[in-house]
Amino acid sequence: MKQNTSFAFYFVVFSLLMLYGCSNAEKEPLTVDNILTTPDEYVGQTVTVKGKATHVCAKSGMKLFLEGSREVHTIRVESNSTLGKFDKACVDNEVVVKGILVEEKITEADLKKMEEEIVENRSVTHGEDGEACETEQKAEGVAAGSSEMDRVNQFRERLAERKASEGKDYLSFYHIAANSYSVVEK
Repeated sequence: MKQNTSFAFYFVVFSLLMLYGCSNAEKEPLTVDNILTTPDEYVGQTVTVKGKATHVCAKSGMKLFLEGSREVHTIRVESNSTLGKFDKACVDNEVVVKGILVEEKITEADLKKMEEEIVENRSVTHGEDGEACETEQKAEGVAAGSSEMDRVNQFRERLAERKASEGKDYLSFYHIAANSYSVVEK
């Protein structure tokens, strides 16, 4: 009888340790590919994402770009006043970011407003010296070196394609509103 009680006691303790260890285990971070393949699963949720940092915005320092397994899988990460500027030493390193996945929707009305701003020379350009940021363009799926008007036209073509194929009258762009980040030690 004593042997059965000892076995039961150790079994219960072991089970509790396993349960506690599994529930408190640090979850593996998602990859950029995970996020961009099924973004609707994560919109509005806090996510932890790991990817290669390819660029920190030279203009503000408040944008970091993470790349997935392929160059076309790039997501923008935005900092805030509490977190501050991203360290430029992140570039070319694996970075883990924790934040909320945000969906931005671009409609035809947004494209018309962009066109007006371009024509009136009020548009905000990304990059330096009036040149578009190639990393931002990559994250948006825009051809590198495109002008702001080319960007609008490419969006308009994609919007028409999406409306025809999915019935949605907007484009979706995703970014992570960061709460924290860290460089992965090599």
